[in-house]
Amino acid sequence: MKRIIILALIAVFAVGIGCTSKTDEYAMVTFAVGNVTKNDISINIGDLLKENDIVKTDELSSCDIRIGDSMVRIKENSKLLVSQLMRSQDLENTVLGLDVGKMLCKPKKLLKNEKFLVKTPTAVAGVRGTRFTVEADAKKTTRIKVYDGKVKVARRVTSIEDQIENVMDEAPPLENNQKVVITEKEVQGIEKKIETMMKSKSAEESAEVAVVRIVQDVKNDVIVSKKEIKKFQVEDFKEEQQELIAVEEKPKEVIKKITRIVKKEKEKPVPEGQLLVTRYEVYFIKNGQVQWEGKVIEPPVKTEDKLYIASGEYVYCASLEGPVLWRKKIENNGELEISDEALVVHSPSGKKKLDLETGTEL
Repeated sequence: MKRIIILALIAVFAVGIGCTSKTDEYAMVTFAVGNVTKNDISINIGDLLKENDIVKTDELSSCDIRIGDSMVRIKENSKLLVSQLMRSQDLENTVLGLDVGKMLCKPKKLLKNEKFLVKTPTAVAGVRGTRFTVEADAKKTTRIKVYDGKVKVARRVTSIEDQIENVMDEAPPLENNQKVVITEKEVQGIEKKIETMMKSKSAEESAEVAVVRIVQDVKNDVIVSKKEIKKFQVEDFKEEQQELIAVEEKPKEVIKKITRIVKKEKEKPVPEGQLLVTRYEVYFIKNGQVQWEGKVIEPPVKTEDKLYIASGEYVYCASLEGPVLWRKKIENNGELEISDEALVVHSPSGKKKLDLETGTEL
């Protein structure tokens, strides 16, 4: 009887998914920094995403994606597969596959019949509205950290993948400031166990019934147990948490300005790119891409024909029209001044003087 009930539940679940309709209109790239591609073609802010699209980010690159009311940021050196984008009336089902790299996730608070899943080569994470991060390295080790809310996690076992979501319902959730690590070795051990159990099934038992029985037998191996869930100190990941909180759509007027400069750069590139300074942020745009973004810490310093601004990592010199004349990577607190015909930069290691015309350290 128990097996019949489980089969019935699986059938209902399958019918529910089958009734939803596809949409490719609500998944959009809202921002991108550096070299980001969709299906090996350079991506643009405002591009739509559809099922089976593959998004890749290079070194020092990232991509923000809005899916319905949810937001994700794909960090550098990552590869993401948009596995499923389903919407039926007001209900949304999203499945993203992170092959390698890192994602910051801010799903909306989901309704009962909605889902937001992130799959890596070795894990599946399902949420109900939270802030969390997922990492998958080249060795297929998965690391999941939860900053707010709850996430249920299971090992991704391909031989029973169609039923993983049902097994996940029995998993204890990761909650605030908790993390878990899943390795390829763990998953391979379960795969071998299932393979052995399938070989030993009785001749009278059908494959479908055997799978249901085996799923019940291995479910405790598949789901992440309470003892595997560890606490982490938020202070150790302060920057990561702050970035996660800040993952949201940029103001429309800022995007319009960036898009206009990007278009101009693509049509007629300026050798040193252009600088866009808003009230709170600094954007460096070059070769048709946003190469870098930072915060406006202190007001820029202006001369008759130039503007100087420091933003934590870089010091920029640009003409008042926007083109960048030079930039210098130097740690700073945002404070600049002009003294003795030199640009004085306040850094943690003391004041540094730069040539006003070239940026050369004096």
